[in-house]
Amino acid sequence: MSVAAGMMREPRLRLMAEDNSDIFRSVHRGAMSFAEGCFAGIRNPNSHEDGLPELAEHGALGRLAAFSVLARWVDSAALDAP
Repeated sequence: MSVAAGMMREPRLRLMAEDNSDIFRSVHRGAMSFAEGCFAGIRNPNSHEDGLPELAEHGALGRLAAFSVLARWVDSAALDAP
């Protein structure tokens, strides 16, 4: 979801058409930050550390909702590959 142009072997996901606007950059920067946060703050701790307490249902559902938003964005994105 980088704002850089897609290149050979480095395609990009586009959540909206590239129009060189602040909105384009904000949408993609936010999506990249959100994705990084989902993996760093939700997935990684539970995948790399044994013995963590089990999540309460409401906490697990909140985390699932975050990944659901990310998955919908990825699913709706267009591929920018030259």
